[in-house]
Amino acid sequence: MVDLIVKGGFVITVDKNRRIIYKGAVAIEDGRIIAVDKSERILKEYKAETVIGGDDKIVMPGLICAHCHTHGRVAIGMPVELPVEFYDILSKWWWPMIEDQLTKDDVYVLSRASCTEMVKRGITCIGDVMEAPNALPGVLESEAKAFLEVGVRGVLAFEATERISKENGELGIQENLNFVRKWNKPESLVKGLFCVHTVFSCSPEMLMKVRDLANKHKAGIHLHVEESVYEVNYCKRTYGKLPVEHLRDIGFLGPDVLAAQCVQTSDQEIKILKEYDVKVAHNPQSNMECGVGIAPVVKMLNEGITVSLGTDGLFPDMFETMRTTYLVHKGHLRDPTVLPAETVIEMATINGAKSLGIENETGSIESGKRADLIVFSIPSPGPITMDNLCSLVMYLGSGEYVDTVIVDGKIVVEKGIVKTVNEEEVRKKAFETYIDMLRRNKLEVKEESILF
Repeated sequence: MVDLIVKGGFVITVDKNRRIIYKGAVAIEDGRIIAVDKSERILKEYKAETVIGGDDKIVMPGLICAHCHTHGRVAIGMPVELPVEFYDILSKWWWPMIEDQLTKDDVYVLSRASCTEMVKRGITCIGDVMEAPNALPGVLESEAKAFLEVGVRGVLAFEATERISKENGELGIQENLNFVRKWNKPESLVKGLFCVHTVFSCSPEMLMKVRDLANKHKAGIHLHVEESVYEVNYCKRTYGKLPVEHLRDIGFLGPDVLAAQCVQTSDQEIKILKEYDVKVAHNPQSNMECGVGIAPVVKMLNEGITVSLGTDGLFPDMFETMRTTYLVHKGHLRDPTVLPAETVIEMATINGAKSLGIENETGSIESGKRADLIVFSIPSPGPITMDNLCSLVMYLGSGEYVDTVIVDGKIVVEKGIVKTVNEEEVRKKAFETYIDMLRRNKLEVKEESILF
């Protein structure tokens, strides 16, 4: 007997051979995948009390958001007119009105709500960067509590920065160190990374202290790189070189570094990223929202760089992120052949796992890996075939069509409903925190409002 068998009309494995199995099934026991094959063989060889899915469903690895800020949901719809310049967006809005306002309770409530919304839409793993400098120490524990309650896999990090003070930067580094020491164990659903903000908010000395700690504790590093031209100009002015060149020259880069954004990255810097096997998290929707540009992702992929996808905490549906990625580069480059659907699916699954250093645990449907997978349907206007399946995922896929989500072998979402928490209570608490955040920032809650 096994714990669970999951059937699908198609099983998109994203395994080493990129198999797509027609009328396939997955056998799961003790949280791990033990077999993937044709349904007929799986059902003959294994018996399970619970068999889910069906020939009208699609099964694929759980989606991985490689770069997120789960507290970012409080920014969605906030009645603030964004400045034009990216640094002004940070200094006049994001830092004073969001980051600096967050308490441990806020982080728990907002992270729990974000995890609930994301897992409901097929995201089984989140690489999250927490930004709450006034909630130190212990804020990552508040976030981890939320992840574990919902039952989402998390690779969590606190964004250490010296923008407030060197002392606050030290507190951020210690926060990550404490979390890594406690949680980085083989069977843990949440794990930690080290994290710094950017080269313009962290001194070379701070960056190298984090580099040394990451080496010592065998934990990766998450940071933002070249989201805007401000960082590029700052680095050229301060160090006489481009940001990626600066990071290389101080000895920071390596295969355990995840560089989020990389919008302004030059051709010469792309070659450096490839040389050091740096991973990149692409966040197309937030890049466009902030007007910073479109990252040269196609060039990166052509160089062999591992590129994953992120939502930046503002967009809970990774199907939308995949669709945006699939379309925007075709339009930007005027080339319909770039970024085929199969590549985008890789970016949202196995590349996310590689970016977060957990590719041996998750990111594909293969024997021995943890059982993180989703079951969904596509409202196709015609037959779904091996030839058009991945394209249909791009065109029509939606978190709204996700039926079942399995994380670590446990059914977290069933028939579109999150089983681990009370969704209404989670949303209500997050709504109350949102209203409280508006009031803290002296923003008006208009009478002509739809309230929870």
